[in-house]
Amino acid sequence: MLGFIIFGTRGVRSTVEQGQFYCPQCDGQKPYKLKKVTQFFTLYFIPLIPLGSKGKYVECQNCKNTYIERILEMKPTIDVSERPQPKPQVESRPRIDSNPQTETVEQIPSYDTSADDEKPRQRQEEELMPAKQRAIKKLLIMMILADGVVDDQEISVFHKVYKDITGAYVGNIYHEIDVVKGKREKPEEYLKSVATFLNEEGKRDVIKACMMIAAADGDIDPSELKMVKKFGEALEMRPAEVKAIIDQVIIPA
Repeated sequence: MLGFIIFGTRGVRSTVEQGQFYCPQCDGQKPYKLKKVTQFFTLYFIPLIPLGSKGKYVECQNCKNTYIERILEMKPTIDVSERPQPKPQVESRPRIDSNPQTETVEQIPSYDTSADDEKPRQRQEEELMPAKQRAIKKLLIMMILADGVVDDQEISVFHKVYKDITGAYVGNIYHEIDVVKGKREKPEEYLKSVATFLNEEGKRDVIKACMMIAAADGDIDPSELKMVKKFGEALEMRPAEVKAIIDQVIIPA
């Protein structure tokens, strides 16, 4: 009997620089590591042959969030010590308001971006969000849009899962949904494009968020499990890693 030969590719991370930077998530100067991702040919999950660089990202050594390299050039233009903090949640589930303007907005500091004023401010803020937070938001919206219908229950679950995993809030969720709908990207292709900028913790949180959404109705069917496993493959995660996260999710009674 012939055995199976398991081969593929995987990004391997290495530190090329370190120092201090302003971390938006931590609201202060924190140590960072600049990580370079090199694509390797793998045999039985062992990286053997380098295939070239895939890119770089900045990892905060305090909160472990990752950012695009350009964040090292940014300087905050606000006194973050006076920035209002989000109000604590007193309900077990987020409240759905018919007026999206009353929702709590993600707290993102302003930056001095005079070098690239041609870019819309909204795009600048989106780029400077933690990569994990940006990926989870977009992927959850893609899952909401999968059946072509968006209802209040799905929006409520989105807010809860997003807050539980990232600690952040989305303001005008309906605008975000329209933006994602207009791009018509496939979830797997999107995850492949952002996998380079996520560390292992970020990838695990993305899969965990997907499982929480899938389990929100009290039942996870085989098609949902298959979908989550495909997401793990797109993020270059080992099957055993994805299975461990799946097994940790407790389905609500």
